[in-house]
Amino acid sequence: MIQIDPALNDLLLRVLVAAAVLIFAYFISRYSRISLERALSKFGVGFARKLAEVVRYFILFMGAAIAASILSLDIMAISVIIAAILIFLLVSMRDIMLNLAAEFYLAMRKPFKENDWIKVGDIEGTVKSIGSMDTEIITYEGDLVVVPNSYFMRNPIINKSQSLARYVELKLTLPKMKLDKIEAAVEEILKEIKPELFGEPELLSIEETGDRVEVVLSLPIVNVRKLRWLSARIAKEFYARGMEVEVE
Repeated sequence: MIQIDPALNDLLLRVLVAAAVLIFAYFISRYSRISLERALSKFGVGFARKLAEVVRYFILFMGAAIAASILSLDIMAISVIIAAILIFLLVSMRDIMLNLAAEFYLAMRKPFKENDWIKVGDIEGTVKSIGSMDTEIITYEGDLVVVPNSYFMRNPIINKSQSLARYVELKLTLPKMKLDKIEAAVEEILKEIKPELFGEPELLSIEETGDRVEVVLSLPIVNVRKLRWLSARIAKEFYARGMEVEVE
């Protein structure tokens, strides 16, 4: 009768149990990924997929760690290795995890949306796009700033688009010419700058004064400082049409 070494028998048992743990972890991770993608899809497909992948790999890692501990005779040694790997992963993936947490916060809280005028920290401008890892903001000067989403977790967000708009009157002075030509140019320019405003701009009046034509506009804005930028934009549009203008 063949005698089986008890040590070999114990090792085989450990291998079978470890293999069963790995198979179980694989199916659990796959099911969790599919379930999370479906449950979190309302917050964005990209966000749901990435978070589901993080959970999947975490389950696989834990399964591998448990399987290794089952195979190992030195529980203390494998515990130290697992702890070291976990610390390494946490440190190396810190920024990624912060961005994922920030994306989850932005998806849940929705403090702003595209085309909103916001200020966060020292950055202020219009939101161009909101990505899974960063957000693009266009400043007063027209610069494109790419802001990591984790930045929103460390700084207060001021959404000026949700503030009450105030109407500011802007006076334009042009050389004397046909009023219908000036009115047509004003209407075109107001349509072009409308996305930068917080309501409908109005042409209040247009009248001749001696050898000049005075035009008064009403612009709905939230931040009065933006009026300077709007004035420069309006003057630029008039000059592009071959019309000199003074903005007051």
